[in-house]
Amino acid sequence: MLRVLLPAVATGVLLWAAFFPLDLGPLGFVALVPWLALVRADVSRRRRYVAAYLGGVVFFALATQWVRVAHPMMYMSWAALSVIMPVTWVLALDFVRRFDRLGVPLALSVPLGWVGLEYVRMHFPTGFPFLADLGLQHMIGFGWYFLGYTQHAFVPLIQVADVGGVYAVSFVVAAVNGAVAGWVYRSRPSPLAGEGGRESSSGRVRGEAVPSLSAHPSPGGEAPPPSPARGEGKRPIRSTAAVLLLVATSVGYGYWRLDHPEFAAGPRVAALQGSVPQDAKDGGGSTLVEAYRKLFFDALAEQPKPDLIVWPETCFADEWIEVAPGEQADPEFAAAAKKCAERLAKGPPAVPTLLGLNGLAWEGGRRWKYNSALLLDTRGHKLGRYDKMHLVPFGEYVPLGETLPFMSVFTPYKHDYSCRPGQQWTRFPLPAGGRKYTFGCLICYEDSDPSLARRYVAADPVDFLVNISNDGWFDGTEEHEQHLAICRFRAVEARRAVVRAVNMGISGVIDPDGRVVALPGPTWAASKKVEAVVTAVVPLDSRTTWYARTGDWVPAACWLAVAASFALAWRRRRG
Repeated sequence: MLRVLLPAVATGVLLWAAFFPLDLGPLGFVALVPWLALVRADVSRRRRYVAAYLGGVVFFALATQWVRVAHPMMYMSWAALSVIMPVTWVLALDFVRRFDRLGVPLALSVPLGWVGLEYVRMHFPTGFPFLADLGLQHMIGFGWYFLGYTQHAFVPLIQVADVGGVYAVSFVVAAVNGAVAGWVYRSRPSPLAGEGGRESSSGRVRGEAVPSLSAHPSPGGEAPPPSPARGEGKRPIRSTAAVLLLVATSVGYGYWRLDHPEFAAGPRVAALQGSVPQDAKDGGGSTLVEAYRKLFFDALAEQPKPDLIVWPETCFADEWIEVAPGEQADPEFAAAAKKCAERLAKGPPAVPTLLGLNGLAWEGGRRWKYNSALLLDTRGHKLGRYDKMHLVPFGEYVPLGETLPFMSVFTPYKHDYSCRPGQQWTRFPLPAGGRKYTFGCLICYEDSDPSLARRYVAADPVDFLVNISNDGWFDGTEEHEQHLAICRFRAVEARRAVVRAVNMGISGVIDPDGRVVALPGPTWAASKKVEAVVTAVVPLDSRTTWYARTGDWVPAACWLAVAASFALAWRRRRG
């Protein structure tokens, strides 16, 4: 079993090293190769898939260990991610093996089997966009650690994200892994044959050669993999050439997209970044108030004066309270809403300000709580409100909380902090410099969901995006860098700059090409756990993207291919 397990573990470690904190992105192109030995290993089904699963456990346990820093209860979330997410690795191996038995080169079978499952991780179980039309969508999922994200610094390559999202980049990276594996394992099932195979009278390791695609199942319960002649044979040359062409085309496309006139100058925006740990933020709010009041007045004092000041998520200590139009709230709530509006109007900001705060709204005959972004004009009047749609389970709501109240013990809060998901992609108006801009907002990890950001430009496109987040939970771990790396892809997919205001970092400005053009410090590492006001002129891009118009067609195509492989295998068994 050890000989089967070691390659899978090696992939877990190599893939982890491709992300932060090591950020060895080029490893992403080969990290899956040891694990792919399991595709043709002559071992039992149980050993094959247990090894595939444990490789995933190693990866997710290493990659998501920062989750546990947030709160003692988050050790359970870390454990859950570490044992649930690797199920996709088991499914990916099964899909790749199915393609392999049909003679599909690894250079194609690996991306087809892998990328569609990244999409599933992003939306499982109830977050799939198509469920919205059925009234069944509740956004959820874990969209971190896609293969494509290993290449965040390979700026020419990630430009292809405007065609197929981050999934297109993942497809290219997976294809390279498959091409390399096709050469490594072309002349034998895998270096693991001695673990479960035995030699036949002809001297071949059982499972090395298969006379036809309708071969009988092996003692392990599966049809053995095809021989190199049936599977790839001489075709590693052709499939490798195809992958090299894919990489060259993707990079060439990137250089073409990068060759454009200088971006137009947009509004001047100041993003506030405090360094308030979550325990201090929750402990009465005095540290939070003092830190962000100082930063706010520092931003107001800048010359030239910013056109917009952005606060991070929930870093404005007061709540916003309002009664929805046409609603008749109870007297106490209505009085609180009136007092809230009057209080903000008495101390209006000197420039338009986007506040990250908790929102209370009377809607549908009852009170609801939201994680909100509120835009105020210079008179302190509301210009718009966006409510976070993709809520974090156990952080912003308790799954099945009304049915199973005891589930609240797994939250990091002593009080009820259940929020309602928002329903609208708000286009905030921003008058500045004699013209009117619009921008969209993504709160916290919503910038890890490609389908959210693209909706802001698919129709009635905004001029730029804002991401507000409270990363003070994670106390300077690699989460801060990885979060920024993920956000770069949203800028490319939408071809819109992203302004980030993040408590504890990393705040900054990302241009529409995915380049980070403004930071609090000289490096990413020096830009976290520091207080700063990041001010920059937002670069504007009017280009549209295929991804914004068509959505997640890359994983859809992968799933169609997987379905076809099942159908073809069924047809051949029937024949």
